Amino acid sequence: MKILIADDSPVLRMAVSKLLEGEGFEVSTAADGIEAVTSVYETPPDLILLDVKMPRLTGYVACRLIKEDPLTAQIPVLILTSLDSEEDRYWGENSGADGYITKDSLGTGLVAAINSALATRALTDLTSAPTAPVVPSMGAADVLTRVCEMLDRKLFEMTVVNSMTTIGMRSLSVPVAIEQVFAEIRHIVQYDVGAVLTMENRKVHYWAADVVGQAELGRLKQIAAGSVARFSSTDSHPDALHLVEVGQTVDRVTEGKPIESVYTAPLRGHGTLIGVLVLASIRPTAFPEQVLTTMRTLVPAVAGVVESALSFRQAMQREARSNLTALSGM
Repeated sequence: MKILIADDSPVLRMAVSKLLEGEGFEVSTAADGIEAVTSVYETPPDLILLDVKMPRLTGYVACRLIKEDPLTAQIPVLILTSLDSEEDRYWGENSGADGYITKDSLGTGLVAAINSALATRALTDLTSAPTAPVVPSMGAADVLTRVCEMLDRKLFEMTVVNSMTTIGMRSLSVPVAIEQVFAEIRHIVQYDVGAVLTMENRKVHYWAADVVGQAELGRLKQIAAGSVARFSSTDSHPDALHLVEVGQTVDRVTEGKPIESVYTAPLRGHGTLIGVLVLASIRPTAFPEQVLTTMRTLVPAVAGVVESALSFRQAMQREARSNLTALSGM
């Protein structure tokens, strides 16, 4: 088993190398984050030990680069650092690391953590499809380019999530909130039909372009019902669902262009399925991997908007009942 140790301290690199070589591991080293990433592509290790504070590229950023590339994401990464605050541990976990070890755990604790991470990867490899081989084509300039691309992507994702969160902070009815969700998604994803099925009343709130006919709206109910069955143990027949158009109503021909591609996702609030999001398009390849990545980031924020609108409606209903009770008692 090959272990890559990335740390800017020559003393620590030597100490950890001797320890692991004594345990039968093959060891390579890197003095900073850029060396670590380029080494991963040149000679893929079985596990990586990353220090946090390193020149040129921190361990957190190096970890994100490694974990966000499908070619290297399966390699276990353990953060090995002297930093031990809750903030540091939180950021290590959210950088994609498979473990967080402090340098005062050197010795049997480090070896045990390495063996555990390697065993977990072995189990994963047994149950997953084989991955494509890593291509050794990453130089220092390529690493910096990827850092810029990653930061730009994270800024984009943060911007669209913040926009969606802003909608959820308003006191909106369910149809208006869902209409604004569809408008926001249309800024970043091209689609022809958007729908949210709310579980509590089995309504399918939808927005559709005029290229979609009445016949395809019937299919939309089938897609929504099938998604409920897929995302929960609850069966939902299409005939039990009610279509509610949001936004400007358009006159539809009976037969419009057929739906060719579909994206669906569960909307969960506090672990409970509160709804289902459906996006559909008349184009057969409307949802490539980049769109799916964006939607995976966006779906929790969409769920938050829907949950907020449902809570607002429930609050208004409680207030109305309370007012009626007060009036009847006069």
